[in-house]
Amino acid sequence: MSCHNCGVEHQGRHVNEFEEVELFAELATRLKVAHARVRRLRLPNEAKVALIRRLLVITDAAKHDLADADRRLTKLMDELDAGPASSRDTAEA
Repeated sequence: MSCHNCGVEHQGRHVNEFEEVELFAELATRLKVAHARVRRLRLPNEAKVALIRRLLVITDAAKHDLADADRRLTKLMDELDAGPASSRDTAEA
């Protein structure tokens, strides 16, 4: 787990503060794209709410563990790429 004073690890190496800010910015951009994709999906309201909750969990995870948030977002985006049925069926963020 990382903290703001300790820095973070990304792809197995320690990153400096500047790199950490860049990684957060990249993740924020990816989260924005994911939210837009979810809004455009033609799904029942409950399914959209579940996906939005997953995105909120990922956003919260980014505050504590950037690598975990990145992994979770990649998984969600892969599920969206595979089709809405796989996203709807997966409860883990």
